[in-house]
Amino acid sequence: MPQTVYRRPWPQWLVLPISIPLSVAWLILIIVQSATSHAALIVGAINVLVLLLFTVLDPETTITSRKALPDGTVVKVRRPIVGFKKYEASLGLTGGYEVRVDGFRYEPAYVRI
Repeated sequence: MPQTVYRRPWPQWLVLPISIPLSVAWLILIIVQSATSHAALIVGAINVLVLLLFTVLDPETTITSRKALPDGTVVKVRRPIVGFKKYEASLGLTGGYEVRVDGFRYEPAYVRI
């Protein structure tokens, strides 16, 4: 059974140019209009939503567990929460349940889009 890894569908640097202006705008609105103003609540909700989406959709956000293989060995397994089929790559197509250099085996994501 091959291992499955995923590439990130966006450049890693993109997170900061999106989240920093939202965070700064949120803080300015809190200072200027108070934390209970509608504008501050909307910008804050958008900021939190964007950060959650970047975190959940990132293929490096994984759930780690243990799995017993057919030969009886127990290996540590990492599975992303969400993975995009377009950015999926299979490793070890010739067989073998070996683990990667980092000591983990990578399996398909829980949710594949």
